[in-house]
Amino acid sequence: MESNNLGGCNKSTEYESIINSQKEQLNRYENRLKDIIIAYKGLAKEKAALEAAMQTFQKPLVQKTIEKNTMASATSTEKATGTASDMTNERQVQKLLMNIATLTEERNRIEDSLKQERNQLRQELVLKNETIQELTERVTTLEKHGKYGLPASNIANDQLNCETNNENQLLTIRELKKMLVDERNLNEKLEMQLSDLKTQMLLIMPDRMAPGANRNGRILNAPITDSVQSKENSSASLKESLRGLQLEMNHLKQQYERTVADEKMRVCVAEERSKRLAEVHEERVANLEARISELSAVIGKYDLLRERDKKNINNLKETIALMKKNGETEASGCLSAHHASPIPVHGYQLEKPERFEVHEPEHEQLAKFLEANIEKQVDGFLDESNELECYKRRYDQCINENLRLREELLLNQEHVSQLKQKLNKMKLSTEQLEADFECKMSEYAIFQKRETAQHNEKINSLQVSFERQIGNLQDTLQKQRERSLAVMEEKDEEIKALRTSMEILSLSTATLRQQEQNYTLHREGLSSTQVIAAFSEPNSTLPLGSSYDSTTEEQHLLHYVQEIARKNVEISALRTSKNTIESTLRQTLQEKVFVEENLKDEIARLEKEIERLRSNTNQEGSNLEYLKNVILSFLLTRNCDSKKHMTNAIAAVLKFDESEIQAINDAKI
Repeated sequence: MESNNLGGCNKSTEYESIINSQKEQLNRYENRLKDIIIAYKGLAKEKAALEAAMQTFQKPLVQKTIEKNTMASATSTEKATGTASDMTNERQVQKLLMNIATLTEERNRIEDSLKQERNQLRQELVLKNETIQELTERVTTLEKHGKYGLPASNIANDQLNCETNNENQLLTIRELKKMLVDERNLNEKLEMQLSDLKTQMLLIMPDRMAPGANRNGRILNAPITDSVQSKENSSASLKESLRGLQLEMNHLKQQYERTVADEKMRVCVAEERSKRLAEVHEERVANLEARISELSAVIGKYDLLRERDKKNINNLKETIALMKKNGETEASGCLSAHHASPIPVHGYQLEKPERFEVHEPEHEQLAKFLEANIEKQVDGFLDESNELECYKRRYDQCINENLRLREELLLNQEHVSQLKQKLNKMKLSTEQLEADFECKMSEYAIFQKRETAQHNEKINSLQVSFERQIGNLQDTLQKQRERSLAVMEEKDEEIKALRTSMEILSLSTATLRQQEQNYTLHREGLSSTQVIAAFSEPNSTLPLGSSYDSTTEEQHLLHYVQEIARKNVEISALRTSKNTIESTLRQTLQEKVFVEENLKDEIARLEKEIERLRSNTNQEGSNLEYLKNVILSFLLTRNCDSKKHMTNAIAAVLKFDESEIQAINDAKI
């Protein structure tokens, strides 16, 4: 009856354990289903955001085709379409920003869920390690109690419970690994989608900027001069610098991708190593369990043999005691009574007391045989106890190896988690650096556009002013030339008129004198020779007229020289004004060169600032990693000296004041 009751109790406990395990599995499946539903909702949101982003990407392409077909429309319609396209571009950018925000929120949510699951897994691993330690302690206690004769059925039940617990733990570990793999795949898909969106944005942004640049080019079309060529050279140099920056950015991206690939390879290698270690650990655990089962079987057999030996020893002791008592009673009471019937004692037939003396050597032989048998049993018991101690030592060695392997596995898992955290931090830092670099590049581009526009405006204004001044000077010079030519012509005409008048006067005076002389000669009746001499006299009077003519010519020449001197003065004034204008133009060119040098210096300074910020971010990341490791070791260690060193390190990194350090020391005391 008792055995039936025990069997019923065992069955009820087994049924209860099965029901509890099924309930746990149902709860696990429900939790997993909830997680899957949440992940499905997040994927649906991401899908909607991506579809909206694709629609926003497809709309500008359709608008571009429509604009290409309707390029021959009027300027008013172009302005209206330009404003409408700007509005649509702004809306599309806002939509894309909203979609990116939703994607980042989903990614943050997934990362938070992954962190929670990792923490849960760590807690479960800690609990499982505690349960394993408890089970090992139970096994040791059961072995200790087994020495004192505990039954082997309890050991077998405990072993079965341990096996079931180990199987459940292995199942949970496999399920959690599957969940981790699924979450990793989801994260990789999300990262790929985000990278595709970024590439599409980078491809579409220049296409959007192109029509705006064309409109600005149409509006700002100006006459092309040498200054425009210098501007083109400066813009070409700036484009080359931008190309260099883009190449550096691509190089940085390639370096980041290489580092990410290296980290992924390291993570994969670490995961493979952890998997191998886990497999080796599982194999060793299985071997240990097999050894434990063998030990339990051996202990059970040994317990059965020991119980049998104890029963045999007790029976033999009882028979020996009864035989001694019977011998004494027969020796004392049966000497007088001659009894022919034999006395049965526990299966042995005692003969008549007449032949008692004959049976004494047989009793001695039986006692010797029993002593030899007992010695053999004791020797076998000692051998079995030695074997049991050897098995216990092996079991302890296996447990120590198991603990060592478990510690190695935990260390490898921690190393893998640290590598993953480093990878995530590197990803975040690189993304932040890329965002900062893109922002700075956009700021530099805007600043460059602004400076180039101002520079072009200044050059155009200077060109217009110089052209106006040169036109005014050319007009004044032309007017002065015309005036001087008109004056010269007037003076030449006056000189010609004076010369003709002087010639006429000289001829008239000469004819009058000749007539008077002829008249006097006719009156006086001079000879022909005198007449000839008289005719020669007018030639002597001609120098007087020529002297008068020379005086008038000298006056005109003086006036002409004065006019020429005045014109030379005006020409010198124009030359001085031209020189001043050329000097101002040189000054403006020097200012332009100075401004370009300042721009180059500013770009170099900003690049140095970017490098400094990058180095600062790297230093901050290393300091944070060092601080994290120090805080972890501080929380895990129990040694006071090491804690003091760690507090000093934390104070040095975080730059505590003396008052704060004193407060920490007082709190420790």
